[in-house]
Amino acid sequence: MLEAAAKLFPRFARAARRRDLENVLPPATADEVASMEQRLGLPLPESYKALLRCARGFWLLGGVVQFGSQHPFVHDFPPLESLTPQQREVVAIKGGPWPPASQGMLCFAEFFMEADGDQVLFDTSRGLVGGEYPIMYWAHEGRPPSVRQLAGGFGEFMEEFLAYPEFRQ
Repeated sequence: MLEAAAKLFPRFARAARRRDLENVLPPATADEVASMEQRLGLPLPESYKALLRCARGFWLLGGVVQFGSQHPFVHDFPPLESLTPQQREVVAIKGGPWPPASQGMLCFAEFFMEADGDQVLFDTSRGLVGGEYPIMYWAHEGRPPSVRQLAGGFGEFMEEFLAYPEFRQ
């Protein structure tokens, strides 16, 4: 997997060799990628599809970063009135708007940079720009939960994220 990824994301491949790469899934086929896009109703960035052709998923840092077969999926939250009283109470305690700011974004990995359950997302709201979607970080434990941009596109994200201070070893 890393040999194929090194051609696309050389800095990532070098750093990943030292970051406990595990749970590597076989590459996705062209038909599987096309099926994903059809199911989502969205085009995927070529840089992301290139990674999928190297491996359908993998974990790094003992599961702190998880690209998995459950990805990508759209953040789609139910209306507030359909939540249970306990769920509405949690929303009130955390504050912020409902649905959360990540509504409609496309989650492509679990990314526990600040807390378990945080994710990285494609912001598809403006469509592909230069073949890419901005990469956003969903910090679900914040009060209120928040979304912030990490990178201008997937290729940039792949080359930089293992150098973030939170992941240095």
